[in-house]
Amino acid sequence: MANLFDTITINKMELDNRFVRSATMDNLANQGMVSDAELKLYRELGEGEIGLIVTHGLFPTQDGQCSPGQLGAHTDDTTSSLSRLVGVVHMNDGKIAAQILHGGWLCSPEVTGLQPVGPSDIVNPNSGIQVRELSGDEIYKLVESYIQAARRIIEAGFDAIQIHGAHNWLISAFLSPSTNRRKDEWGGSPERRSKFIRQICRGIRHLAGPDYPILVKLGINDYHPEGKTISEGINTAKLLEEDGVNAIEVSEGIGEDFFHHIRTNAVRPYYLQECRQARQALSIPVILVGGMRKLHDMLTVIEEGAADAISMCRPFIMDPYLVKHIRQGLTKNSGCTSCNECIDRMRQGNLGCSLTHVM
Repeated sequence: MANLFDTITINKMELDNRFVRSATMDNLANQGMVSDAELKLYRELGEGEIGLIVTHGLFPTQDGQCSPGQLGAHTDDTTSSLSRLVGVVHMNDGKIAAQILHGGWLCSPEVTGLQPVGPSDIVNPNSGIQVRELSGDEIYKLVESYIQAARRIIEAGFDAIQIHGAHNWLISAFLSPSTNRRKDEWGGSPERRSKFIRQICRGIRHLAGPDYPILVKLGINDYHPEGKTISEGINTAKLLEEDGVNAIEVSEGIGEDFFHHIRTNAVRPYYLQECRQARQALSIPVILVGGMRKLHDMLTVIEEGAADAISMCRPFIMDPYLVKHIRQGLTKNSGCTSCNECIDRMRQGNLGCSLTHVM
């Protein structure tokens, strides 16, 4: 029977425990480069004994930047900046993965200076902005942009890479029939809709070699009436395993509510159904995110084999030392109530918990 403080191996990367800090947009970067405020944040996370820390998503191209304070991996100039994050985590023997995230059709011209792009010619229902459909050649160039971002991440010294294929961002838009209405090689069937992420993962695997850990945060199920089903999401996960992906973090895909994945007042796990099915279908580690607040729930998820590791975002905003405090017996639960006031603070470049006033 697995325990939260048992080690776990993802490809050749051994983690000290089953806790993952899920990618959390901090909006603290300075023109795409690491800021002193981010170094402070990641230094504290590194001191907190978290098994694996995942950065917020790094944009691989300028048109993929989704917030002014997002970190970039879009040029070679970012490599030395990113290595600073690695350094403050490694000084405490922590492990850190860099996530790659292209905002796609949700990007704003006010941030990128460009019209947002996506798999199909649609209108963003939140902003009313027209989305430009990518050509086939542009999609292949985007695949290469992800691969080059991965090269920079590896050169910066990160222990692993995670591809963001969940929520409402670009890859998730390719995976969903609600946003991908193409009839060419990139759409029209679940298999063709998965080609974009599969080409990215295959390319990174070829670049990185067989031993480097590649993870995917995958929207298993869409919360949209025209979206993909759980079974389609599970099939995509199985294909990604064949392509050399080493772990799947289970989340949701396209939703009518763009922030449905950050559920207000949620203090119990809310992707258990999706995760259990993924765990049964895959032989690689499966990580469950969403609503983890009580130690009893965390233990149950691991001990019953619903997932191999658990991932949290908002609890680590409240207390970056949560894992250490649990190990020391100082707490059994996170005090996070999922009030989501931290999300509003993040948008203002002031990430922190309103209950603790911690930056």
